[in-house]
Amino acid sequence: MTSIATVRSADPAVAPQRRAAVRGWVAAAGRAIAPHFPLEAFIARNPVAGYENLDHEEALRLVARDHGVLLTFSEDHFRALHAQQRISDDDLIAALNVTVREARTPQPVIAQTLVTTVTEVLHHDLLVSPPVHLPGSSLPTPALRIAPRVHQRIDDLTSRWLAAAFGESAWAEPVRREGLWVTWRRLAALDPALSRRVRAGIRATAPDPADAIDAALHRWGVDGQRAEGVIRAHVLAQPGWSALVRHAAGTAHGVDLIALVAIRLTYERLLLPADAELPADAEWPAGRDATTGAEEAARVAAVAAALGADPAQPDVGASIRRILSLVDAFGRLSLWQEAYERAVARAVAPPTATAAASTRPAAPEQTARPAAQAVFCIDPRSESFRRHLEAAGPIETLGFAGFFAVPIAFRPADGSADIASCPVLLTPRVTVTESSVERRQIERWRRARSASIDRSETAHVLKESTLAPYAFAEVSGWFLGAATLARTLAPARWRALARRLRATKPPTHVDADVVFSLDERVLYAETALRMMGLVDGFAPIVLLCGHGAAVTNNPFASSLQCGACGGHDGEPNARAAAMIFNDPATRARLADRGIRIPDDTLFVAAQMDTVTDEVTVLEPWSIPATHETALWELAGHLDAARAADVADRSAALPGAPAGCDAAAATRDTVRRAADWAEAYPEWGLVGNAAFIVGPRAITAGMNLGRRAFLHSYEADADPDGTGLETILTAPMIVAQWISAQYAASTVAPDRFGAGPKPLHNVVGSVGVLSGYGGDLRIGLPWQSVGVGHDPRHEPVRLQVFVQAPLPRINEIVESSEVVRNLVRNRWITLRARAAESDPWMRFGPYGWEAEPGLSIDAQHARPHDRDTSTLTQPLTKENHS
Repeated sequence: MTSIATVRSADPAVAPQRRAAVRGWVAAAGRAIAPHFPLEAFIARNPVAGYENLDHEEALRLVARDHGVLLTFSEDHFRALHAQQRISDDDLIAALNVTVREARTPQPVIAQTLVTTVTEVLHHDLLVSPPVHLPGSSLPTPALRIAPRVHQRIDDLTSRWLAAAFGESAWAEPVRREGLWVTWRRLAALDPALSRRVRAGIRATAPDPADAIDAALHRWGVDGQRAEGVIRAHVLAQPGWSALVRHAAGTAHGVDLIALVAIRLTYERLLLPADAELPADAEWPAGRDATTGAEEAARVAAVAAALGADPAQPDVGASIRRILSLVDAFGRLSLWQEAYERAVARAVAPPTATAAASTRPAAPEQTARPAAQAVFCIDPRSESFRRHLEAAGPIETLGFAGFFAVPIAFRPADGSADIASCPVLLTPRVTVTESSVERRQIERWRRARSASIDRSETAHVLKESTLAPYAFAEVSGWFLGAATLARTLAPARWRALARRLRATKPPTHVDADVVFSLDERVLYAETALRMMGLVDGFAPIVLLCGHGAAVTNNPFASSLQCGACGGHDGEPNARAAAMIFNDPATRARLADRGIRIPDDTLFVAAQMDTVTDEVTVLEPWSIPATHETALWELAGHLDAARAADVADRSAALPGAPAGCDAAAATRDTVRRAADWAEAYPEWGLVGNAAFIVGPRAITAGMNLGRRAFLHSYEADADPDGTGLETILTAPMIVAQWISAQYAASTVAPDRFGAGPKPLHNVVGSVGVLSGYGGDLRIGLPWQSVGVGHDPRHEPVRLQVFVQAPLPRINEIVESSEVVRNLVRNRWITLRARAAESDPWMRFGPYGWEAEPGLSIDAQHARPHDRDTSTLTQPLTKENHS
């Protein structure tokens, strides 16, 4: 058998061509799993974003083949929801009309004694045909086909190596310095757990990982599509580690999928016997897309029985078979998903003006000039708080991405590392620094904080070392034991005590007025104001409210922070934006552009803790005396909204006190934030389903149950449409990432979720393992989407509603490839209307079409008010009957 080295020596021109081919195969295989962001800045992503260039139905099929899982509920589960009337027959028929062109015609199908329609046949097909069966696992590697134990050992060796390389250990430094492949070749060749032959083989591998991959492919005699299939099988053997390496490839030297695949294929080539051969029928990609004759016959028989027809009659059987050929098993799943989502769309769709008077609760009356305006992040958790704040007083609320159009890197006053506080779609151009005029005080505070961090890090090192924990326990156990007991039994009191003992941070400010030029400040301010439609009617106080989540002992804490701020809280952006809006020179230039901010309008930065719903003014020392009374009144409204919102959502939290009042519910949220054993500090974005772009008037007074991203937008304030383009190409994309990740973590928790929190073992700052080893877990922990065995999140594609001129939306869809793929390939459902009096139009395969039956329900019940846990629980005999 000729080696790649022999080929290269025979023809030097071959090697670069082969390397390029191998790198292309690895890049293509890598698109089967999206990059995984580290825990310190957890960013939601669709784990199968690489399939978004395909129609959603085709993606269902390929994900099932590649990953061995469904991106939807199973057919049995959907049928159980239909039996519970969560999915109606009208929704199924509407889904058929949307998806299957032939179902739109009422023309009857006549075959001997059978008189039916395409819609009726396919409707019965959904209800009675044998369900789709999955392969049960991802693509098999050669080792899995030949010797599963060897495959398991490859997984174990790779996991241990990567856990060391990415964890907090001495192993990580050589990887950062030399790269993954070079370090592995040098150190794995010394691994005593490997045989002498395998170690010698590692030393003899090619210096270029692409050559090592090619040698392994040559070993199996595969090329072209089959070679890519083998590579894809190894990439998906451990999708978590592959996803992390894909992310690291953009930030670390010498760490990429080529190195990872080369490591796995080299292990496989050396660990399998030299004479091992693949089965004769081994093909990549594995599996089959077509149904067998027996399965097709069973499907025809089931549908014929439901129609009361005899499939033995030639014309009858042929007619049914011809209609059924329009939809395969994955087409049925796509239809079920469409029907499932229609009820969600009805519950969140803003009503038309003609129906608003009878179906939408009356919005709180506003004075000519509101007492205050509050701008919140579009995060669904803000939706309920905004509703309660508007009910508490004459407050007008708006929704905007939580970075407030100020993409910055932030350097905290404590001297810690800079953070990128902006969406990952953007790159911060400047660094905003937090500083203080009280230089002596800030230096004392910084030294005290640094000493506290050093003590914590020292304790961590001692606990994680081999022998030191024994001596450490003898010396400090008496104190730490008491502290542990206090933290466990009285977490809220322990946190309060720790805060009192902590050095007080002196007043600080951010230097946004220094790092941004006047032209930049005007650009950011005008962009933000026009996007949210706030170009006139300014209140005396405009609150810019970022958000974060105060939690304890939660590796996934960043998943609860602001997605628009790169998985961090929005405090720096709110402070920088407030400084820009209050800048006199910026206001003067804005007036020249038609946006006149009154002299008595003050922008105030604030931060909301989504665990406790407490809103804190970030720079109270900067509030002038002229606005103290107005701010004090606003604080009262914020407190009232907090009490109402906490009482509203507390019952949905597992372990919440039964029948507690607002005060008890507030105390419970404070306890959850401080309790290091709390698995459910809050629900995060569970239930997110819709992205609504339009004036607040179209949703004011509606109880959307924290299911909608609400982005304020006034088409008249955005004459050239650039604001809408930004909304649909940035915030909407991030919302789709969040929606897709929550859905995938719900329907495929073992593949795309992080598993139960009690089993988590943290690997450095990059991710978690379930137990002591195995694959890195991606996605959300089960406690973010479900309770026990029951999901609390309804896995639907993002339902997008935009109130803007349709030609403007058409231009954006056509000009943005990302938006076009999501819309045309049905990864989101886009609906639009030009005015509140117009019906919602849906973007479909034939352009914009009216959608009958999409009207707002008269009652806007929250998901948990109608007990969605019973609607999304697994199929059982009880709920099936």
